[in-house]
Amino acid sequence: MEGPVKGLQTVHRAVRLLKCFTVIESELSLTELTQKLELPKSTTARLIDTLIDVGMLERNESNFKYKLGHSAYVLGRVAEVSNDVVQLATPRMKQLRDRTNESVALFKLDGEKRVCIQRFVSLEVVTHNVSIGSRFDLSIGATGKSLLAFQADEFIEQVLQNVPDQAKLRTELVNIRATNKALSMDERGAGVNAISSAIFSMSGNVKYSISLTGPSMRFTEEKMKRWQEYLLEEANKLSQELGYVMH
Repeated sequence: MEGPVKGLQTVHRAVRLLKCFTVIESELSLTELTQKLELPKSTTARLIDTLIDVGMLERNESNFKYKLGHSAYVLGRVAEVSNDVVQLATPRMKQLRDRTNESVALFKLDGEKRVCIQRFVSLEVVTHNVSIGSRFDLSIGATGKSLLAFQADEFIEQVLQNVPDQAKLRTELVNIRATNKALSMDERGAGVNAISSAIFSMSGNVKYSISLTGPSMRFTEEKMKRWQEYLLEEANKLSQELGYVMH
């Protein structure tokens, strides 16, 4: 039985080594990996060589550190696609609607627009209802801006070309990027207020955003600020379920 037991130990160590890499520490040296694993340097080196052979690790020749390889990326993409965002978000969205009694919507980035892919409508008599499939600009509304804030600079500049007050929106986007909290008050002229937070994928990209909306007469600024932290917590939980490492 010694062979199989030793083999399982090697697999366990290899998995532990791969899990040392995070969004923050995407590259690690042999010494750093040895310290994290608390193994002899020679053992860590053998594990690294094996993982390089199967494409799970690569060596950065400019600094002699190691990073996750193409095979690890492919496996990560498979896991990411397998986790259907709508399926993961649905129970949390329903809970949000029931707790706040306001409408909850999930939007996906769609070119230079955003499209609603799931929603739960408030049970109040007066509600704000967005239909699944509805598309809106990214530069207007809390949800659009929470998506736009985390895109590449070139993409943001392209969207800003059609915005009258570019300086104001740039300032908003910087604040949203720092806090992951977006807020809008009657920006689309429909008497609707909204708060929103972005959802991060395993790779740190933002393609989805969750929002809480209501008529301005009921969903006041005071209520928006009260529920903003709770909405952010739910968005962070969804990000973690998609494999994103919070930091």
